[in-house]
Amino acid sequence: MLKIDTRNFRLDKAAAKHRQALTMFAETAAEKMEGEAKSRARWTDRTSNARNSIQGTSGWEGPLLKIVLSGNMNYSVYLELAHEKKYAILKPTIDRNKTEISRGYRKLVSD
Repeated sequence: MLKIDTRNFRLDKAAAKHRQALTMFAETAAEKMEGEAKSRARWTDRTSNARNSIQGTSGWEGPLLKIVLSGNMNYSVYLELAHEKKYAILKPTIDRNKTEISRGYRKLVSD
């Protein structure tokens, strides 16, 4: 039998470290998707503004940890939706990565 004295355990500190680890995981996933989307975008650059505006971000909204991939030009929506989605890059990148991200998250929080 193993006995552990838990009187000096700080569960609030453990929770903060867990949250910090999840935050770092989400930031890494967002950066990876951003790089992948920028390198795989199939349109021809004229100004490079659309490609440079692709941004992967993450953050907490209450208890929810969100990972976001966005295009930040006013015409980004047309690249995603027009021409039968020929130039779409944001949703395809998310779709390609969501299983790996979910698997990594489960691994991080499992016992």
